[in-house]
Amino acid sequence: MSNALAIAAVTESLVSLLTNALPAEMTSASVTHVTPDQINNVSSPGINVFLYQVTPNTAWRNSDLPTRASDGSFLKKPLAALDLHYLITFYGQDLYLEQQRLLGAATLALHAFPTLPRSAIQAVQLSPTQSAPSDLDTQYDLIRFTPVVFSLEELSKLWSFLLKIDYVLSTAYLASVVLIEQDAVVPPPARRVVNYNILTQPIRQPVISAVVASPNAAAPINAGSDITLQGNNLTAPSGGATQVFINGTAQTPSVVTATAITLSLPGGLAAGPQTAQIRQPVIIGTPSVLHPGTGVASGLAAFVLNPVITAVTQVSDVGSPPGPGIAVTVVPEVQEGQSVSLYLAPQNPVAAAQEYSLGEVTAATSDLIFATPALPSGTYVVSVLVDGAQSPLQPGPGGPPPTIGV
Repeated sequence: MSNALAIAAVTESLVSLLTNALPAEMTSASVTHVTPDQINNVSSPGINVFLYQVTPNTAWRNSDLPTRASDGSFLKKPLAALDLHYLITFYGQDLYLEQQRLLGAATLALHAFPTLPRSAIQAVQLSPTQSAPSDLDTQYDLIRFTPVVFSLEELSKLWSFLLKIDYVLSTAYLASVVLIEQDAVVPPPARRVVNYNILTQPIRQPVISAVVASPNAAAPINAGSDITLQGNNLTAPSGGATQVFINGTAQTPSVVTATAITLSLPGGLAAGPQTAQIRQPVIIGTPSVLHPGTGVASGLAAFVLNPVITAVTQVSDVGSPPGPGIAVTVVPEVQEGQSVSLYLAPQNPVAAAQEYSLGEVTAATSDLIFATPALPSGTYVVSVLVDGAQSPLQPGPGGPPPTIGV
């Protein structure tokens, strides 16, 4: 297939073809390939070939698609298909009608030989002493020259706007089609298919209806808890696998059934909202290989990881001016940027509930100290809220919530 020199090769070959068609009696005539404005006041006869426009060929334009696979690997060489628009101008003495005689000779030559023979394709002259092949003779189609009919308005625009010089006798031809292929290594042929594996899988989407603590569904979900995903279609059909993702990270479930999946929460989760998702990718091939991104997946199911208070003490000299306070140790560790509040529920109904905020913590910590100025005396049930997730206020599997007397 032709390379990037193909356009220049067509011009060189057209010049050679017209040179061979020059009338025998015009021994001084020649064929050039410069812009028309470079030829001024020419007295000797001659023909000039000027490539003034290049357009995509509509028939071949997308014939090379796709050139690359979805993974970016090379399928075949990119192929550019172009049509070349030539303006052929004629020069000579009007007294002897040399321009018109040259026009007649050129028209006859291009009508008698409308296609460019492969044997007539010229090498491209790179310098006075160096030339290079374009491989134009190896492309699928031959180059065909077709006359272009200009209206008076189009001809006027071409000379007055594009060329901006005085008009001389001219005609136009379209050279089509020039196929330019990238100079690259030919991709290897596709591997031969030895065996066929056909897998059919029903579109049966898993659905998570609830995320609860395990084994006690009524208990809050805390760090280190086991959880159960309840729902439907939670086991993959034959030829698939069931994967569980907590906050986008794959986890290994301990029990998987069609309506429930049980697993342990991973370490490192911060208190607050979490997400769970089930994916069922396809397993196919010989040997069988898991194909991530295939199959079906459930929607994201949200659940809350509640903090747990492990210690509560009353402290002094907190804040400015120094005053009383309450120190609380929580699990899991509060992460930087999380919002933290202390909630005190009075055991004496006469007293009012109290809430104190630390705002967003600036560094990860398990030990939180709250200033509690003007806290009425009494006994309070202590609870902590981390990003809205609250430690238990009611007795549960872990025992009663902590209290403090002030």
